[in-house]
Amino acid sequence: MSPPLNPGVLFGMDFVPERLGYGKEGRKSMGTLEMLSEEECWALVAAHSVGRIVFVDRSGQPMAIPVNYVLDGTTVAFRSDPGKKLDASTMARVSFEIDGTDTFYREGWSVLVSGVGRDITDGVDAWSERLKGHDLFPWADGGMEHWVAIASPSISGRRIQHSVPVG
Repeated sequence: MSPPLNPGVLFGMDFVPERLGYGKEGRKSMGTLEMLSEEECWALVAAHSVGRIVFVDRSGQPMAIPVNYVLDGTTVAFRSDPGKKLDASTMARVSFEIDGTDTFYREGWSVLVSGVGRDITDGVDAWSERLKGHDLFPWADGGMEHWVAIASPSISGRRIQHSVPVG
């Protein structure tokens, strides 16, 4: 019988069994949940370009819609066509979520930005003009003529990971 194949060979990475949550005795262990600092959260938002705008529509249904976005300081902005997403995400409390997962190692992180959605499409103030000056090209068909920014944001995040013994 041949020895078990190191799964890392299949995926071109070093395989560390302890990161899968198995201790040296082979017992299952849980990952550690940690809160991310504001700085870590904003760095993760800045390093990505697709997330989900989260809102409650007029019928009371929670919705999470993928959008590509830009980050300017601590303001998340995205573009939209008229419709349910635009109607429910302007002048209302909204959240914006991004995350990353490693299903192989059962690790991941999530960041949530919450604030008030503002349609800045017709805004002529410096903040609106600066946001609209970013290169933000929608991935979906449609004009996506409206710009929505999340004003007065708060941010939080967390990460789950397995500790790897050193040495």
